[in-house]
Amino acid sequence: MTGRQLYEYALIEINKVEAPSLLLEDYNYYLNKAVLQYVNKRYNLYDMNQQTTDDLSVLTGTAIVTNVTKKTGNMLQGAVYTGELPQDYYHLLSCVAVFTPTRNFGCYKVTDPIFIGAKRLTASMWTQIINNYYLKPDVKNPYYYIHNDNTPVIDSNTGNQEYVDGQRDGLHSPLTIEIRYGKDSSLFILTGIQVDYLKVPRYIKLTQEIIDSVEDTSSVIEFPDYVCHEIIKELVALLMENASDPRLNTNQPINQAIAPPHQIQQAIAAQRANGG
Repeated sequence: MTGRQLYEYALIEINKVEAPSLLLEDYNYYLNKAVLQYVNKRYNLYDMNQQTTDDLSVLTGTAIVTNVTKKTGNMLQGAVYTGELPQDYYHLLSCVAVFTPTRNFGCYKVTDPIFIGAKRLTASMWTQIINNYYLKPDVKNPYYYIHNDNTPVIDSNTGNQEYVDGQRDGLHSPLTIEIRYGKDSSLFILTGIQVDYLKVPRYIKLTQEIIDSVEDTSSVIEFPDYVCHEIIKELVALLMENASDPRLNTNQPINQAIAPPHQIQQAIAAQRANGG
């Protein structure tokens, strides 16, 4: 399915006498918003079943972060290594820390890297696990923490602070991932971070020349056709809501093409049984 086909199919969905006028720039805005809205909804259900995994399979990617550096001067966090996530990073799926022993001991050899799955760390969790013997970070129990590390630079002409611009849409600096694995880093050194992640969806843009052309010259959408129909549903809902269209109340139930996962259906059924 192409970008212009999405445009035409959305017009078919909202077609009626009182159909709102749709400027091309408005369409581009609502279409890309619909894509992000759909991706975020499916990400919340990712890996719940094969259906939800397949929905975003075109956006999945794997990257090896090897340019890791050790943070110094922070005795509280101890062994903390940082690295920059890929420029097309959108959401994280999994994180694996790659350690290399500094010497041979026991069953470990300096030539054999060790792969340990890292757990997600939040700001509120850190104060609770730092002194918990069973949960505190160590080599066998590393944590990852993602934050936006703005790096200020000094403009040589004005002397003012500026920030290094990132190349990904929506970000003004590279996104940083931290691996925390305790205070002792003398025996195991973090040499890499392997991340599975969702990529930023491609920006879809139509021009008036593409719309007026007899031949469809717009780019092909990266999602499979059945996902494109779900994106159209999100787009139509946004357009109808913007125009205060009363058909919005009936459009969503009628156009339910993909049923929610079994667990969600059970929760909905239980809520209805209880009078919710």
